[in-house]
Amino acid sequence: MKTNSKLPYLFIAPVALLLFLFSYLPMPYSAYLSFQKIDIATGKYVFAGLENWNRILRDKNFWESCSNTFWFALLYTVIMLVLAVIVALILNSKIKGASFYLTVMFIPWVISEVIVGYTWKWLLNPDYGVLNYLLGPFGIKASSLISDTACALLGAVIVYVWRSLAYTTILVLAGLQAVPNDCLEAAGIDGCNKWKTFTKVIFPILSPTILIVTLLNIINAISQSGIILVLTKGGPVRATETLALYLYKEAFINYQFSGAATMSIVLTVINLLIVAAYLYLNKKNREVIS
Repeated sequence: MKTNSKLPYLFIAPVALLLFLFSYLPMPYSAYLSFQKIDIATGKYVFAGLENWNRILRDKNFWESCSNTFWFALLYTVIMLVLAVIVALILNSKIKGASFYLTVMFIPWVISEVIVGYTWKWLLNPDYGVLNYLLGPFGIKASSLISDTACALLGAVIVYVWRSLAYTTILVLAGLQAVPNDCLEAAGIDGCNKWKTFTKVIFPILSPTILIVTLLNIINAISQSGIILVLTKGGPVRATETLALYLYKEAFINYQFSGAATMSIVLTVINLLIVAAYLYLNKKNREVIS
């Protein structure tokens, strides 16, 4: 029986078309808009050269949003990795009901960002928030996590970690389950304690998984805006305004589409640099292993 070689291409054609329309086509169009000035009243495009780039690079709010994005990504990635590794190690120890716990953890991941944002906004409300009520007797003002400029960014990180922890944990757990039992048994025979077993046996084998998880978390962090938009709207006093959120405001609130397109190019370049760094580190890691 002769196999139809065109059949696989027909199956992937709808997905490929959607990727082209919503992922690949906007990239060159955004690059084009970054060199144009748009008249909102008439919809006409006028070539502006480097005017948009000059305006963005001189905008202090742009640099402040870049700083917020950096710290948000750093805090998010570090906290996420530490918690994911700890939870994955616990689940990998064959505790009773591990699959149930993982299922419960996955509930926030399937909830939309808007619902997550409004849920936490309600929980942290200074007047009737549940967390304020529960933690008040201990002298802890939970609402400060989104109302105080000193810790609002950390509050946003906590909400994002709460939502995404299960996804990262599953990736780390998959890496842990690939660790050969022979290596763990050999470490036990040699008298290694749990910490030495993790640092000398498990972590080196797990490092490629940690690397890809780190990359995914950084890219995810620098592109986030939905929950922050609902939770704090970038406040207080721009303390949580990330680059992605500033881009959204420029496009859909201030109607500065050219400026927003310019910032989207910046975000794209940052993502490409992160991917390039990952490919370089992954290549070095393979050379060391081989």
